[in-house]
Amino acid sequence: MRVIKNKNVCVIGGAGFLGSHLVDHLIDDRDCNVLVLDNLITGLKKHIHSKAKFQWFDIRDDENQLAKIFKENNIDYVFNYAAEPYIPECFERPMHFFDINATSVLRVLNACQQSDIKGLLQVSSAEIYGDLKGKITEEDLVVPHSTYGVSKVAADGLVQVRWREGGVPAIAMRQFNCVGERETHPYVIPEIISQLNNSNEINLGNNSFRDFQYSKDAVEMAVELLEKGEFGEVYNMGSEDGIQIYDLANLIGELMGHENVKINVDQARVRPWEIWHLQSDNTKLYGAIGKKTPTSLRKALEKTIEYYRNNNSTWDW
Repeated sequence: MRVIKNKNVCVIGGAGFLGSHLVDHLIDDRDCNVLVLDNLITGLKKHIHSKAKFQWFDIRDDENQLAKIFKENNIDYVFNYAAEPYIPECFERPMHFFDINATSVLRVLNACQQSDIKGLLQVSSAEIYGDLKGKITEEDLVVPHSTYGVSKVAADGLVQVRWREGGVPAIAMRQFNCVGERETHPYVIPEIISQLNNSNEINLGNNSFRDFQYSKDAVEMAVELLEKGEFGEVYNMGSEDGIQIYDLANLIGELMGHENVKINVDQARVRPWEIWHLQSDNTKLYGAIGKKTPTSLRKALEKTIEYYRNNNSTWDW
C-alpha cells in the first residue's frame, strides 16, 4: 500500500473549491510538502494554505514544462482537480471544455510518465452517467448529456488506457456533487443561500435529485483512494444519499431561520437537457478504502451557511 504522508505532492487546481480543501488536509493532517499549480481563473489565491508553495500554471501549457516542474520539486504524487466545470457554458465553448477536461489530462498523464510519478488521482465527474435511476455503479452505462460529460468520459478512458499502454500509475475518481466552505457562485447551494439570506422567496429551475458530499470528507477519501485504489480503475465518490433540489432549498431555509420557503419556478433557470437523478453507489470505493461514515447533509449545510455569514454574507465569484 502506498502511504501519502511526509511526501512531496502537487495539487493541480489547488486554489479551487475542492482543491484548496485537499491542500489543507495534506499539509495539516499528513505533513506533506505541497505544490499548488493553478491559473487562478476560477481558483482564488487567498484559499491556498500559507505553507503551500504556489506556482502559476495552465494545464493547457506544454507537458514537458509540467514534467520539468514535477522533477524540480521532486514530486511523488499528483492530484488533478483542474477543470472547466460550469456545465451551462460548455454548449457555447465545446472545444474549450474538451481541451481542458480531456486533452489536458493526456498532457498531465504524459508529464507524470516522464517524471516517474508514483501516483496520479484524476478527478472525473458523475455527469458522465447521464440520467439513471437509483444508485449508480461504475458498471452502469455512461450516456453523457453534454460536452462536459463527454470530455470527462474521454479523460477516464485516457487514465485506463495510459495505465495499460504505458504504465502510468493513475486512478480516475468520479466525483458526485459536493457541499462546503469556499464553493462559489453560480452553483446551486451558494445560489440558494444567497437568495434566502434576506428573503424566504427563491427562484429555482429544475427539481432534480442530487447526491451532495461534504467537501472535507471528499478530499480525505480521495487521498485514501490514491493510497489504496488500483491503478487504471475508476471509482465513484459521493455520499450515497440524495435530495431533490426543492427539498434542499427548504432545508437550507429552515437552517437559515425561515419558517416557510416560497419556491418560484424561473423558466430562465430550467435546463431542457437536465440530468434528473445522480446518486452514488460507493461499494467499489469502500471495497478499496473501507466503509466511511459521511458527514450528514444537514451538518455540512450548517458549516457552509456559517462560512457564508462569516464571509460578510457574500460568495466569491
